[in-house]
Amino acid sequence: MYLFGMIILIFFALIGVCGVCRGIARGLSKPESDSEIILIEPIKKGQEDAEYLLRRAAQKVLWMGRHAPDRVIALDCDMDECTRKLCRLVCGDYPFIELCTKDELKDRINKIEI
Repeated sequence: MYLFGMIILIFFALIGVCGVCRGIARGLSKPESDSEIILIEPIKKGQEDAEYLLRRAAQKVLWMGRHAPDRVIALDCDMDECTRKLCRLVCGDYPFIELCTKDELKDRINKIEI
């Protein structure tokens, strides 16, 4: 029983060390730049895996390091109210995810100066 407990303790300690190293690497590798990288995740009406898609996009941002997108946009492609509510809840969990309609995205693109 003692050996089993020690193995579990070492396992979780390694996970913690990896998390700390990932955080340090992410902080050191983010380039200073004025450009913004945005990942757009289109969500349709009645899309059953909307929460999975947004949480997967969030994990990509958290793990990608230097080349990670700065923002994730959950693009409202005529989604129903239930799906929209679910997307708002997920957006509340991650500060870098936002819900956006097609018209709002179009306006944001038109404001970009080249």
